[in-house]
Amino acid sequence: MNQREFDFMDMISILSLALGYENLLENRQQSAQNDIGAANDAQAKFMLEEINGRFEDQNKVLVEIQQRLQSLEDKLK
Repeated sequence: MNQREFDFMDMISILSLALGYENLLENRQQSAQNDIGAANDAQAKFMLEEINGRFEDQNKVLVEIQQRLQSLEDKLK
């Protein structure tokens, strides 16, 4: 092989290394974004469960109020 063939092969190797490095950086960035997305999903799930629990508590109170009002209404008849 002559010097030009080595220069071409060296250039291809350097380009391959640069592309591999860029791919690694992109993969790391995507992994970080996925971690943030997973954390956001977990937080949203927790918040929805909390809100649901509070609505259930409010529904129980409303049912109790409705029953007491019905009881008062029945006594007034």
